[in-house]
Amino acid sequence: MAGSARLPEKIRPKDSVGYLAIYLEIDPVNSQIVDISSNLVPSLREKIIHNAVLGHEIKKGIEQAIKQIEMRFYGITKRAVIAALEDVYQSYGKYIKEK
Repeated sequence: MAGSARLPEKIRPKDSVGYLAIYLEIDPVNSQIVDISSNLVPSLREKIIHNAVLGHEIKKGIEQAIKQIEMRFYGITKRAVIAALEDVYQSYGKYIKEK
């Protein structure tokens, strides 16, 4: 599943479209998040995001994962990360309905 969010205007790289994308690998049996990657996020921030969301069952919602992000992640892109996670959750819901 993938989700995206617009980056704040003042930090958009000149050579990008200005979006942050987050990709989650979700176990199809139990809906657990088993891996994560993203574009435009340095490795330490990606590690923080990874540790915050890994193991959560997306079918139960992402509120706990977002709380972990809010507690662990400090930076100008925090809101974009949360919005991208919310977008992934919406995409997952659409996928389940279509399945």
